[in-house]
Amino acid sequence: MVANRAGGRRLIELPARKWVVGSRAPQIRRVRNRHIVRNVIAGVFQNAFDADHAVRRSLFKQMWIELKRYGARGVRNIEIADITGLHDVTVDGPIWRHDPLVLSALSIVLRCENVFEFGTYLGDTTWLLAHNLPNARISTLDLPARRAADSVVLELTDRDELFQRWDRGARLAGTPEEERVTLLRGDSATFDFSPYSGSMDLVYIDASHSYSYVASDTDAAFGMLSELGTIVWDDYTYYPGIYAYLNEIAPALDRPIYHIVGTRLALYTRRDIVA
Repeated sequence: MVANRAGGRRLIELPARKWVVGSRAPQIRRVRNRHIVRNVIAGVFQNAFDADHAVRRSLFKQMWIELKRYGARGVRNIEIADITGLHDVTVDGPIWRHDPLVLSALSIVLRCENVFEFGTYLGDTTWLLAHNLPNARISTLDLPARRAADSVVLELTDRDELFQRWDRGARLAGTPEEERVTLLRGDSATFDFSPYSGSMDLVYIDASHSYSYVASDTDAAFGMLSELGTIVWDDYTYYPGIYAYLNEIAPALDRPIYHIVGTRLALYTRRDIVA
């Protein structure tokens, strides 16, 4: 089928293939993984020498992520399809933000009305949650100023990347979603979370990725969690501090911690939504 100049469409019938007497008839060729493994391995070695440093680093990084996922002793791996109701959800947002889209879909399945976020940064995920949860109230916590990074209690990560400019929550400015978002400022290691005790349907942890801060933020998150609440950690497969901490605490919890394969997300939920 092709488009004509008027913008409509017309069908083109291709002539039937004719075979000359004595020519070889078409044959079925069955190709399996064992038939391509030699070329794949040869290509890997060739590209390892020919590709630039960034390409090689990306390959080894992905291999390390898969090894960590496979070798996890406390956190269970699940597919997105294993989360009941997720395939029925439609979310609105930029396609390049895959993990936040999954998070937004999960929050819809969970029917979240109160959300707490550790780590506002530009507010992209904050806005996305508010946009897809039109009836929810969202509180998001970040440091009060760039200079506050020099006086935090625990260990910060990503200082070179995330502290070059200071425009926390800029994505929310002037949007309809801004009215339903409360911007909180402070060090999460010393912040008073008591006003939010037992009231949060979803707590999203995406602040400093060090072991010490993830442990502190997770402890605060459990204190804020509602009876049917859920905690989601970002960057589980990327930062060793998050990976180590979650695999340590998972066996002692009343419910499993799951890693959603194909994302950086890990979750603990008090709802029975995992098949």
